[in-house]
Amino acid sequence: MKKKYLRRISNINDTRIRYIKVLDKLYEVDNISFYYFTVNARQTDKTIDDVPANEVFDITDFPEFLVTLHNWQGKVIDFVEYVKNRKSES
Repeated sequence: MKKKYLRRISNINDTRIRYIKVLDKLYEVDNISFYYFTVNARQTDKTIDDVPANEVFDITDFPEFLVTLHNWQGKVIDFVEYVKNRKSES
């Protein structure tokens, strides 16, 4: 029973989600939890052409996740709050 459980965890952690694309910026995924539905990522200076296409996912692919992005200034961007603020400005 224990081996089956460990195999399942390794399959989940062996994801190809390495980068998240937000508009024209790439964020490298530091941590993703399929249990808590959270993603933490930090901004990189890489472009789409610098990384394999199968490792890049658009931010819209994670509607049920709480996505936290860290930009160059060290500020944390809670994507849910960002979207709410953008909608209220419109």
